[in-house]
Amino acid sequence: MVTRNKHFLISLLSFLFILQNHSMIHAQYEPLAELWEVSVSEVPTLLTIEKNLILVDSILTPILDNSSFGGTYISVKANKVFINTINSSMIPIIKASPKIQPYINLLSFKNATNSTFRLNSSFNELTTLAQNLKANNVMIGINPKFNNIVIYLNQKDNETNKNFIDSATKFYPIMNYSTSSTNSTTLRSKIEERQIYERILDGEGLHNIFGEQICSVGPLMKDNFNQFFYLTAGHCFANQPLNPAGFVDFYHLPWYSPPTYDYIGQLEHYSISPYDFGLIHVINPIMLLSAIIKNNDYERYQELFIEDSASVISVGVHLCKSGYTTHVTCGEVTELNAAIVTDFGTKIKLETIVFDAISFEGDSGGPVYSNALHLEPFVTVVGIAINAISSDDLDRTAALPLDVVRRFFDLTLILTS
Repeated sequence: MVTRNKHFLISLLSFLFILQNHSMIHAQYEPLAELWEVSVSEVPTLLTIEKNLILVDSILTPILDNSSFGGTYISVKANKVFINTINSSMIPIIKASPKIQPYINLLSFKNATNSTFRLNSSFNELTTLAQNLKANNVMIGINPKFNNIVIYLNQKDNETNKNFIDSATKFYPIMNYSTSSTNSTTLRSKIEERQIYERILDGEGLHNIFGEQICSVGPLMKDNFNQFFYLTAGHCFANQPLNPAGFVDFYHLPWYSPPTYDYIGQLEHYSISPYDFGLIHVINPIMLLSAIIKNNDYERYQELFIEDSASVISVGVHLCKSGYTTHVTCGEVTELNAAIVTDFGTKIKLETIVFDAISFEGDSGGPVYSNALHLEPFVTVVGIAINAISSDDLDRTAALPLDVVRRFFDLTLILTS
């Protein structure tokens, strides 16, 4: 009897372990299940599909003629790479390519009006026009799903942007107007916060010497002299008090926390235009640094581990961001290489990636990443959040790619050990 009960107990414990492990594995994918409107159990399959479609898109794009085609985008749920096609006589040539042959069933050619050449030309003209006409808070990008230029505007700037809007209409772009969100309060998790703040996690907040929350903590990086820097948005410097050396001091601000005055370091390098990023030199020797992304809105896997970095090359892929105000949100890439014109045409932010996830003020600087196809909670960092547009029916987050930062500074991304 004792032996039988013992075997039963062992079997029960094994079952509970498997069940718990299964729940933990799938809990990592909860944000993506919400994004794709599927069950959590379906997410790993969709991630596999996404990875394959990105590969196909990377093979396909270089062989598409810019005059005959008008861009591509992927659809994970449709398991297709869509190709905007102006000259249908070129389709057999593309299909005959030996590199494409294995993936023919994944391609869908769509009739389109605007070629890549025409879209790029219009994009460049509109970007210059926005600067010359002193436009304010205007984001311009090429959206392959619409095969058109999309211009994001804020209704509060309508009078300022009138000349630009009137001149832009000749390009027949899609104009999306945002307004102040009806719910701009900081989102809070339903999960009770219990942890003691011992480390800095990517996505947590930064506050200034007055205790005011400014931006979010980005990825941790290191230079060749073993000096550590936290990446954040360059505009976090704007209108902030300076220390005697002329830098902005930043302090750690965890989620759900009042100002801590736990000193991190000073923003020693920053740029707002044409690339929006800053580097906080970690000076405080007692601060515990980490290469971990905050994900506390989900009961399991409240910490995400950084395994790598990558470039975003396809429209339609998923991206997530972690930030102080809205925490973890995910969306699909809508535009690559978008431009943002601010300060009445005097500043421009280039090479931004736009995805349809919600962000608010205070999220800037937080890490932007994609979920890795693993059983553990690993992610791939692609950049930082730098801008947001939000209204009742429109949410966009703009990110600066990590590749741009590395172009100017020889820095190594710190991975989770």
